[in-house]
Amino acid sequence: MKTHDDKKVVKAVDEALKTQDSLITLSSGVVLRGKKANPLTLIQVMASFQRPTPPLVYMKAMGREVENPDDPNYLEDVQAWKMAYSNAMVTAMIVLGTELESKPRGMPGPDDNAWIEEYSLLVNDIHPENKAWRYLTWVKFKAMTDEADMAKVQEVVGALSGVRESSVSAAEDFPGRDTEGR
Repeated sequence: MKTHDDKKVVKAVDEALKTQDSLITLSSGVVLRGKKANPLTLIQVMASFQRPTPPLVYMKAMGREVENPDDPNYLEDVQAWKMAYSNAMVTAMIVLGTELESKPRGMPGPDDNAWIEEYSLLVNDIHPENKAWRYLTWVKFKAMTDEADMAKVQEVVGALSGVRESSVSAAEDFPGRDTEGR
């Protein structure tokens, strides 16, 4: 009797994990299933992108150097950092936290070569023999067609993984993080 109850519980848990909340419908019609990604790996990705520090400017009236967050070069660096950070997080979340659930009829999938030919016209560095590269690149190149798709992936996979944007500050002090030059 106990074994039968255990099987019921396991089945109920499996069904609960396959709820609609984990499905990510992209603007292209592709549906990805979100799953838990290793939160420590996601935190390491976050920590590997150190936010730029503003330059210092000497303020004679204060008799010391102060940060200048309005410096044009610094503002450009922050914008570039935001883009690189966001791309790295989406990449990690796609690879570690999604799998293909379905795609529209007639749309080539990650294992098809039709989209690879098109992609190779735009990018020289391709690795079609690598299954993870194919999946990631296909999702970014064919399945995700707007910024809202990126936000959906981050929201669902982040929630399933227990990693929130607030974890970034904690990641700054992650063990093994290079803190020299800060």
